[in-house]
Amino acid sequence: MTKFRTTLTAAAVLAALALTSTADAKGTVRVRGTNGHAAATAGQRGVAGRAGGTMVAEDGTVTHASGGGFVGANGARGARASSTSVSPDGTVSHQGAAATSGANGSASTQGGFTRNADGTTSGSRSTNATNAYTGNSYSGSTTVDNGQVSHTGTCTNASGAVIPCR
Repeated sequence: MTKFRTTLTAAAVLAALALTSTADAKGTVRVRGTNGHAAATAGQRGVAGRAGGTMVAEDGTVTHASGGGFVGANGARGARASSTSVSPDGTVSHQGAAATSGANGSASTQGGFTRNADGTTSGSRSTNATNAYTGNSYSGSTTVDNGQVSHTGTCTNASGAVIPCR
């Protein structure tokens, strides 16, 4: 598992370096291996890259992880990453996150869930967004525990005062 994570970390670092490069390169590159794939493209509208891979641990747990990102010519940028594991006993877990920003504002989300071998489930997700024009923002969180859903969300203006969410 450590080698797999190291490989994904290295791929993410290389993608980040490519996405922050100011080179004027254009084109697409794709790489495919036995357990993974990667692709990157650059052009007049920006650069983007993605990578993913699957591995089987010694205990039989299958894990798939993937991620991607972009930087637009207009300065907009975004990235996402996720990982899902399925154990031989039927336990499933998933984690994921994404973020984006640009002239209109920014948004981010992260969360995950677990379904245990006995069928019990739990999970949570948090989301934040800010409007660049008004300064208004939203911050919310949802949790699920064996079918019981709980959500909280708050909207604030540029001064930090709570306002109605619409």
